[in-house]
Amino acid sequence: MNLPLFKAKGPSAKDLYIQGLHLLLEGRFTEALSHFIESATLDSDNAAAYYHVGNIFRQRGSLNRAETIHTELLKRHNLPWDLKLKIKFSLIRLALSRKERPRAEELIREAAGESGRAPWVKEELLAVHELAGQWQAALDLKIELDRIKGINDPKRLALYYLENGISLLKENGRAARIQFKEAIKQDPRMPWPYILIADSYFTENRTDDALEFWSKLFDAAPSKAFLIFDKMEKYYYTAGDYGEVGRIYRKMVEAEPENISALLALSRYLFKKGSRDEALYYCQKALQVKPDSREAYFELLRQTMDAAGSLSEIRENVEGLMRICSARKRYTCHACQTRTEEPHWRCRHCGAWDPYGLS
Repeated sequence: MNLPLFKAKGPSAKDLYIQGLHLLLEGRFTEALSHFIESATLDSDNAAAYYHVGNIFRQRGSLNRAETIHTELLKRHNLPWDLKLKIKFSLIRLALSRKERPRAEELIREAAGESGRAPWVKEELLAVHELAGQWQAALDLKIELDRIKGINDPKRLALYYLENGISLLKENGRAARIQFKEAIKQDPRMPWPYILIADSYFTENRTDDALEFWSKLFDAAPSKAFLIFDKMEKYYYTAGDYGEVGRIYRKMVEAEPENISALLALSRYLFKKGSRDEALYYCQKALQVKPDSREAYFELLRQTMDAAGSLSEIRENVEGLMRICSARKRYTCHACQTRTEEPHWRCRHCGAWDPYGLS
């Protein structure tokens, strides 16, 4: 007897969509994309599936495909308001990645008009203000969001004031300094605003004002003052008052005997001045404070090598080692692990705030 054959029923469009969301959360983007495409194929009315397909394409750099999908989606008349906004935010990011600022700003204005709909809209709007470099708008919205949430987030506000000042710096030094001073009010121990204010004053030949903010940095965040040691030494050397550098370093070491950066800076200064024994003392002191300090070992090696005299072969080998082992301090972003010799308050690779823990 022949029995009728039944074709096994596959997963529904809804099942595929839900599985795709789970895969997306797990970071399995290729599999998620496949599920969303299959879900949309089975149910062309599943606009959310198309949205995720476009999003994954955008994140992978397939900008034309992403734009086509999301632009076509926006033409649908029955889209829920929240999905429509999510699509616009995705298109904002796409336009910014293409440096199409007019288009991005137009979409941002449209999204801002919907910001009263739900808290997540404001959060998303804040993120795109950051991406677009619209720091005054970001500041205003951040203050509003903190008020709504009943929280106090001075560190992030300080960073926004900092970026807003940077955006004003070329055109209006005074306006920029006002923003930097607001950053100091929010977070007095952040080193960057002191440095930027001093740089701005130096640009305007207002030396006394600039030196005042260096002094404020030494008082407010002595452990971060190493960020201006090179600038400071260059300034006082050019001004013919290199002895002031030594006085500043000694004062810092007296105030913070375990400040590695100050100990090594004083050691290098004394070495240059010919006070070899005292220079070696402070270098060894730094190693006592931090036995695994690569910078301290490098400085000790450099100073002891000077006493090698006629041991030319040792000297050449050590010099070769020093050439391949840079003494410059390097910083690793906690978010993307990108390394740099130029620290900043925001990673220039991934955009993470305070990536090196210096603020």
